[in-house]
Amino acid sequence: MNRLKDFRHLTVFTLLAIAACGRQATVTVTVAPTDTTVSEQPTATIVQSHSTPEASPSPIVLPTSTEIAAYGPTDYPAGVNPLTGLEMASPENLERRPLLIKVSNFPRGDRPQWGLSLADLVFEHYTEAGSTRYSALFFGSDAERVGPIRSARFFDVELTRMYNAIFAFGSADYRVRARIFSSEFADRSVSEFPAGCPPMCRYDPANYNYLVTKTADLQGYIVGLGVPNERPPLEGMAFDSQIPPGGEPGLLLDMRYSLAAFTHWTYATESGLYLRAQETGADQFEVAPLEDALTDQRIAAANVIVIFVLHEYYLVSPEMIEIRLYGRGPALVFRDGQVFSVTWVRAGQYNVLTFETDDGQPFPVKPGNSWIEVVGSTSRVEGPEDGSWTVRFGIP
Repeated sequence: MNRLKDFRHLTVFTLLAIAACGRQATVTVTVAPTDTTVSEQPTATIVQSHSTPEASPSPIVLPTSTEIAAYGPTDYPAGVNPLTGLEMASPENLERRPLLIKVSNFPRGDRPQWGLSLADLVFEHYTEAGSTRYSALFFGSDAERVGPIRSARFFDVELTRMYNAIFAFGSADYRVRARIFSSEFADRSVSEFPAGCPPMCRYDPANYNYLVTKTADLQGYIVGLGVPNERPPLEGMAFDSQIPPGGEPGLLLDMRYSLAAFTHWTYATESGLYLRAQETGADQFEVAPLEDALTDQRIAAANVIVIFVLHEYYLVSPEMIEIRLYGRGPALVFRDGQVFSVTWVRAGQYNVLTFETDDGQPFPVKPGNSWIEVVGSTSRVEGPEDGSWTVRFGIP
């Protein structure tokens, strides 16, 4: 399972990502020789906010040291969320469809966003012009406000199918809209027009005019249309509160999509979570803690997962990207201050994203929420240096 053990001896490590139609894409992982002794938590240039740095979102309830939570990849007990491995206070929430909501990351004035800390899974992916956007999946918990909501991309079609979700977005390029509204999930795709308010409403229209939603309003809107809203098959992920063997120190992930879009995920020993800090635009190094405007809490994740996926240009100008999340490919899982080299798997069009070890066994992530960084198959991985890793995004 531990492909990282050779990193201290290698400068280039090549992985093969199996893509659709029998194609293969090469992931070149550049590794700097280093002393792997774990020292103090890596530091970065961080602009402090008023929040407590180690604050974690309220829905993440981790087992105590005397409890062992191990669930999946099938036969989850009643009341256990198959996307987080957590027991839910409101198990009835698990009997409905997930909600996939498109949330802004740029312009920077859209930050802090509402509701991201309540999502079970958040996918960050490249859009265009060096920027990224979020696709946030809500299932176990509701949020009184989610947004700012922005336009969809081709990648959202694949995510909606993977989780058989309701999809909420602001608008989209006409080519993206055509793909969405000609799909089998067109009747559970909700955009501002023609849905109206609720469920898609404008916040502060006299000034910023943000588009937002409430998860309960989205569920009610779909039910009102007569669309079935039963829980789809969501099995496949494995969870274990115990740390699996074979990891290397993974205390800091410097995630670089471009010179303008980068993030630091820093492991906080006190909470056992990774805390997110976002670039400020001041330079190529400064980051500031990212909070949730809904909860006033720091954005945190039990797992930060980097998946290497073939990216192709649909158009170069204007820049439109196809992200070929099919089959299987390499991934890095950051959990509990360690990083593991695993394989991501999308077994079928309507199967959730899962993870395997080298010998094909399910790899367990930590119970809790996960942020998934989607990067191109030519992206470079640099590290480790005292537990610090850098991923630099690349498109073939």
